[in-house]
Amino acid sequence: MRHVLIATVGRHDLLDSLRAIAPASTTFLAERGLEAILERLGRSARLDAVVTDDPEVLMEIYHEIPGAIPVYLARPDEDAASVLAGLDALTSED
Repeated sequence: MRHVLIATVGRHDLLDSLRAIAPASTTFLAERGLEAILERLGRSARLDAVVTDDPEVLMEIYHEIPGAIPVYLARPDEDAASVLAGLDALTSED
């Protein structure tokens, strides 16, 4: 089972789109707002990765929690299938 935090700023439909195409073994959680995102990361030992559409969120995660969790930065025009493929590549154990 993989737990992924979706921390979007502008792409609020991304969570539902990813849930629709991802394997059932992936659980997606949503959080909005930088402080809420960092708080969730700080108290959730079970998160395996983060997907965000905001470079500022990416930089703050790396600043506050360096090297602790993989973060995928989704492009504004990137479809959910491409985001999922990028996430899979980022979190694969090979």
